[in-house]
Amino acid sequence: MTNKNGYITSGNEQLHYLQWGNGPRLLLAFHGYETDAWIFGDFVPHLSSEYTIIAIDLPHHGHTKWPGQKAWRTADLLATVQALMDAHNVKKVSLLGYSIGGRVCLSVLEGIPASIDKVVLMATDGLSINFYFNFFTRTFFGRKIFGHMLGQPTGYLRFIDWLKKNKLVHESRHRFVMHFLQNEQKRNILLNAWPAMRDLMPEPKTVRKLIKQHHIPVSIFMGEYDKVMPPALAHQFKEGLDTVQVHVLNKGHHIFDHENAGLIAAHLL
Repeated sequence: MTNKNGYITSGNEQLHYLQWGNGPRLLLAFHGYETDAWIFGDFVPHLSSEYTIIAIDLPHHGHTKWPGQKAWRTADLLATVQALMDAHNVKKVSLLGYSIGGRVCLSVLEGIPASIDKVVLMATDGLSINFYFNFFTRTFFGRKIFGHMLGQPTGYLRFIDWLKKNKLVHESRHRFVMHFLQNEQKRNILLNAWPAMRDLMPEPKTVRKLIKQHHIPVSIFMGEYDKVMPPALAHQFKEGLDTVQVHVLNKGHHIFDHENAGLIAAHLL
């Protein structure tokens, strides 16, 4: 199914990518945390005749070569996108993003809005300022706590269990945190992957202004039962934007599969 795979230089690092299709339009796809570029394979039958699809493995995911906690600089991301557009001889690019990959898409939109054709976001991060991500990756004390929590999680696990027992944290949030803290391998990935994405923090107000100014079509798909990225974030983001559509599916955070990939892909056609 894959036409091509290889590496793209971003700054001094090597981003692994998969490429499908041979259409005249260019689509860049960015996956979510704990997944990789292969998750977009379900979209290929619906888009490959119209688009050349390039799905990129994020830092510390898939086969991308990335050192430690080095930040993926926004300037390097934008330069990579521009280089891909030049290589494929297109003036505009479409974007497809899932979860934290949606935040990557919004960073691209914020940086080069005049070059964006269409955007489809799924269970996306980046629609509002993520307090926890910002605190743990961009402040001195937050980084200290983050490193200690992932290095010595026992006390934090007990505390989080206490919060759940006293109904101070939602059960889904409890499951989300425990999923990472209880597994050493997942903790080590998180310890590097979150800081590596710390520079990609689009400002929602600025993004909304640019969408309106450049009339960029944006389709946002959210899961009705998603407690990590609830649909309310998308509805709030959409207010006053005629080119933004919000679709709520009967799903959780894992919002797409082979059954509804065609429905979502139609918004790129």
